[in-house]
Amino acid sequence: MPERGWAILTVREKTARRVKELAKSRGFTVDELINELMNPSRTSGWSTCSICGATVKTKNLHQHMVKGHPKTATQTNSPD
Repeated sequence: MPERGWAILTVREKTARRVKELAKSRGFTVDELINELMNPSRTSGWSTCSICGATVKTKNLHQHMVKGHPKTATQTNSPD
C-alpha cells in the first residue's frame, strides 16, 4: 500500500488522516501500522482478559470472550 493516494481508494479522508497521525506517532509507515493492526500476535503474542484476568493468545482473545463470557461479549452498552 503506497503512502500517498491510498486514502482516496480505501477510506474516508478523516480516517486516513487519523491513521497517518497514529503511524507517525508510533514511528511506522502507514503500511507497517496496518500490518501490525492486522497481525497483533506477531509483536505481543499474549493478552490478558479484562474480565477474568486469564492470559490467552492475542489471536484467540475474541474466541475466549465469546466462549468464556458470552453475555458480556454480546451485550451492548445501551443507556437506560
